[in-house]
Amino acid sequence: MAFYLGKRGQDDLILFRSPTIPTKETHGHLYTAVIGPFRSRVGASYFARYGRNNPHIRTADDAERLARADPLMEQTIVEESMTDGELTIALECDMQDKNEYSPKSLPAGPIPWQEPSKPKEKSHA
Repeated sequence: MAFYLGKRGQDDLILFRSPTIPTKETHGHLYTAVIGPFRSRVGASYFARYGRNNPHIRTADDAERLARADPLMEQTIVEESMTDGELTIALECDMQDKNEYSPKSLPAGPIPWQEPSKPKEKSHA
């Protein structure tokens, strides 16, 4: 089944799969245009990120080739080789890691035990 990018707005591309070539009758109610077919999620994702006005991408095969050579696409390539269950678990773990180690969860000000203590002044009474 081929991958496609459905265009809804100026910069709004939605990745989807279809067993048949999308037409205005089958997908026109969802998208204003459809780009594809792409052989893989990796090629479609690369085109969605870097394809607009890119003279190096003229075909879906160009997007596929450039995506496989780009180190920034490594995570997408790894995710593509996972089963749906493995991908779901990996994404859940990633979300938990981001929540647990988020800078937002750290206190904004100094922690009381980290503040240097000031010596008490003697009163002259």
